[in-house]
Amino acid sequence: MEVLLTIGEFHLAETATLKVGDQAPDFELRSSPTGDTFKLSDHRGKNAVVINFVPAAFSGPCSAQLPLIEQKRAEFESQGAIPVAISCDNPWSIKAWREQLGVDFPVLSDFHPHGKVSKDYGVFIEQAGVANRVVVVVDKQGKVAWIQPTEKITDLPDYDPVMACDMG
Repeated sequence: MEVLLTIGEFHLAETATLKVGDQAPDFELRSSPTGDTFKLSDHRGKNAVVINFVPAAFSGPCSAQLPLIEQKRAEFESQGAIPVAISCDNPWSIKAWREQLGVDFPVLSDFHPHGKVSKDYGVFIEQAGVANRVVVVVDKQGKVAWIQPTEKITDLPDYDPVMACDMG
């Protein structure tokens, strides 16, 4: 169950397993079918990581979200943050999807074991076998700095509050 708290214009949330201030679960996921990986802890002390959990490659809303993240990439980088997207799809589908959309940030596969990272972050929808659409900011110290679910799984996130959070 997800709890959404409204504080002024900003929304802070908890997932089933995390809240702001918690140590973010480390993960290493495939970023390509050839075995390239992305490990969260490799960025500790260097970059904040804006994790975008997305339900399904090639779906309409997800295919709209990735180019939006690409457009915001320079803003993220100016704050010392790098964006990544995580989907429970297999690495070959993600590679084709990434190429079709022309995005140049890591899109990671949470395919095997299926949804493990999504489960660790409390955003996995068991009955559908997909991650819910949630943005989680992990600060440079590896702590959860922001959690932002969308109201509906088909809604795109509002990145203005994400950009305003403390990513330090």
